[in-house]
Amino acid sequence: MSLDIRIMTLEANERSGFTHRAVAGMGLVGLGLAWAVLLLPCMLWLAVSHLSHRLQPLVRRPA
Repeated sequence: MSLDIRIMTLEANERSGFTHRAVAGMGLVGLGLAWAVLLLPCMLWLAVSHLSHRLQPLVRRPA
């Protein structure tokens, strides 16, 4: 069993850094989309629920 240590060239290191940044950026975009998909329906439901509770006393009030 031996340990093989390779030193990356500057060009390979730059390509690797760019690849990692690109993948990390795509991951952040995906995370943002996932939060939007989960949070938007919840926010809509809460807004409709809040408005319906606000409007209920106005509808039930006798004329």
